[in-house]
Amino acid sequence: MTHSVVHLLGIPFAIIAGTGAGVFALLSWGIFRDSPFGTAIALLSVGMVALTIYHTMLLVVEPASPVLDVLRSAANTIVAIFIGLLILRHRQLRRDRSGGEAAWTD
Repeated sequence: MTHSVVHLLGIPFAIIAGTGAGVFALLSWGIFRDSPFGTAIALLSVGMVALTIYHTMLLVVEPASPVLDVLRSAANTIVAIFIGLLILRHRQLRRDRSGGEAAWTD
């Protein structure tokens, strides 16, 4: 597979941008670890790493590779778990808030 110069320059850019985003996500997780969204932020950082690896591999190897199918599946699974956790946390916070208001009105 032949690559153009722009294509080859995209590989280090993808690695650097993904690494920076992953580091910022890990730092955010360190700050918000004890908050209700700490687990979701941890999954987000793992998802960012998986997507960075996937997109870098997409630039390096051919698109019809079984390794890329596995990486794509893993990244999509992490994103689905992340969204599910956010929905569960949102419902839990809403339930706690409505329960707290009922206690104050009694």
